[in-house]
Amino acid sequence: MSASKLILCVCGAGINTSLNAKNRIMDHLLKEGVTDIEVVHAMIGDIGPYKGRENMVVVWMTKIDPTFGSPAVQGLPFMIGSKKAKEALIQEILQKMDEIYVP
Repeated sequence: MSASKLILCVCGAGINTSLNAKNRIMDHLLKEGVTDIEVVHAMIGDIGPYKGRENMVVVWMTKIDPTFGSPAVQGLPFMIGSKKAKEALIQEILQKMDEIYVP
């Protein structure tokens, strides 16, 4: 059985930027009625157990770690981007999830 869908939002302290990204993504998912994706925020020091997880897209609020092994996006537009840029980023995240999801 494969893992459920997960969007992991990662920042240095797990308090501000990753929580902001999580909340924006959750708001969008709730508005669209999407209920099959879990969204988690975490500090970079706590993400080891997620490494290698299936069906996960990582939103890096820090520098992207290409060795982490999961599809990734840079989440900075959630903090400084326009409303249009934020929406485009959410769509990019969901598209990546669609591309990798294995039921």
